[in-house]
Amino acid sequence: MALYILLSFLSFYCACYKLPVGLKYGINLVVFAWACAAFFVSPQFEHALFCLRFFILFFFPYLMFWLWSAGIWITEFQSWPYILRGSQNIIYMLTNILYVIGAVYLFDENATTYTLISMALANFAVFVQVGLRFGFPRLISEYITLLLTFADNTGGAVRQMELHDMVYGWGTYVVYYMIHRSFKEEKNIWKFIVSVFFFTLAMKRIAIPGAMAAVMFYWVMKWFVKRFGTRPLRGIITIITVVSIAGLFGYLMIIRSGLFIELAERYDVDLMSRDRLWTFYQDIYWLSPTYLGKGIRFIYNYGSTHMENIDIPIAVVHNVFLELYIETGFWCWIVWLFYELSFRVKRLLEMFDAEAALGMMAMNIYVFSTYLTDNTSFYFPINVTYRLVMMTWCYEILRYRQKKVVVPVYDD
Repeated sequence: MALYILLSFLSFYCACYKLPVGLKYGINLVVFAWACAAFFVSPQFEHALFCLRFFILFFFPYLMFWLWSAGIWITEFQSWPYILRGSQNIIYMLTNILYVIGAVYLFDENATTYTLISMALANFAVFVQVGLRFGFPRLISEYITLLLTFADNTGGAVRQMELHDMVYGWGTYVVYYMIHRSFKEEKNIWKFIVSVFFFTLAMKRIAIPGAMAAVMFYWVMKWFVKRFGTRPLRGIITIITVVSIAGLFGYLMIIRSGLFIELAERYDVDLMSRDRLWTFYQDIYWLSPTYLGKGIRFIYNYGSTHMENIDIPIAVVHNVFLELYIETGFWCWIVWLFYELSFRVKRLLEMFDAEAALGMMAMNIYVFSTYLTDNTSFYFPINVTYRLVMMTWCYEILRYRQKKVVVPVYDD
């Protein structure tokens, strides 16, 4: 446990921008290798199969992105450095998922708590550093002001705690502890308080309504299933998927047309240069089934080589839906959304129960809310934590179900 917490602490300390970013990917492989060694020493075949199934469920979209992009790169005769840069993030996500399944194999449902402890230690280390630099009274005072003004008034000290990567990972835990019922009757209040503290300390305004929407959706659907049973659930999942895909495509349409920017200007909404980023890329893509994409990580490559006379970073667009549409094209984008919102949710419904499916849907709402205005598709903390909590939740359901099985005993 101590070794895992130490390794995870170093990974999340990288996400706090305090260590080289590549270190966490090496640690990912160390944890996975540790799990493999544990399997060879004392194999748990059912547990390994459980982890393998989730690896496939989680990694398929990234494999699809890479294969689709490989076809684009080959037909466009792209250079090897370009292809390697495009493949790099897929490899990073592969190591993230290997880390998650390794942690669950080693520590079962306890991996969720151990990972939370390591995140808290990393975030707290930064908190102490900032407090020593600016003074703890000032830091705490600015934190209270941040809460009261909903981030309209952000002081210089508390701004140092705005760790973009970490905050979205804390949002996962906030949602999880508001919807998850421990099968071991554990009291998770201290974990929830820690999660809320670090989540609000960085205060990303898009993440808070996203988390609230996820929690509300879960409990409404939980009531619905209790009232009407699970039979209508598959149809509801399909309807939600179709409506979501249509809505997100409409979202891209109003961005592409400039209407979104016009509305933001009319209602005095600060897009923080996102309007300039979206305008910069609007001539590169079109909204049609004939648009096949430019290949994964195109925006980073293109933006990095077109920085002349531009005073903002253009290697990102702060909108995952737009980014992946530009990079993977119409059809791959549609399949990705269908897979995330429908196929994977229904698989959890079949493999476990409605609670697992609803939990996954709630996590989708939270994660997708961050996609609207940020680049969280490859952020380490959120991608690790939301997959980790869903795996451990499903593992709890599996173990609880097995404990309820009564083995009959027959007398001679």
